[in-house]
Amino acid sequence: MVKTNNNMIKRILFSALIAVSLSACQAIPTGQPQAPVFDEYINGGDILPIDKITTIDGEVLDLHQLGKRKLVVLFATWCTDSNSLMLALNESSVLKDNNIDVVAISREEDLETISAWRDKRGITIKLATDVDRSIYKRFASGGIPRVITVGENNKIIKMNLAEGQQQLEKIVWQ
Repeated sequence: MVKTNNNMIKRILFSALIAVSLSACQAIPTGQPQAPVFDEYINGGDILPIDKITTIDGEVLDLHQLGKRKLVVLFATWCTDSNSLMLALNESSVLKDNNIDVVAISREEDLETISAWRDKRGITIKLATDVDRSIYKRFASGGIPRVITVGENNKIIKMNLAEGQQQLEKIVWQ
């Protein structure tokens, strides 16, 4: 009797694990043809709702400094799409452009987790953490990774959900 219950529990846990892993970062119900729609709290033309942020290395970034464009990425280390985006961005010309400040903010993860993830993958992007989701809540109700482009005047140009293929094409500067 106990063995049967253990087998049943194992099957249920295995099924749940498969369902979660197949759901990627959004928990899209199986068979649903469209991705879920999340509320967004910023629009093009709005001022970036973050003044300053401290990276995991202790560097304070002034995100309201005029004269440079900014790329803000909202991601999570456990998300497959976030990992793909961050690896592609890490190899892209965006990081080599001295007129663009790039910062990626990890949602609901601690400093140790993000540091280990960065070191394992050789990520050179400036990283910060949003342990309690207070920063993320200024942008949207759900969905990662998100890329937010900001003009030299600190006004948001565009925010896009960067799932799937050709993620770098979601970075829009006009």
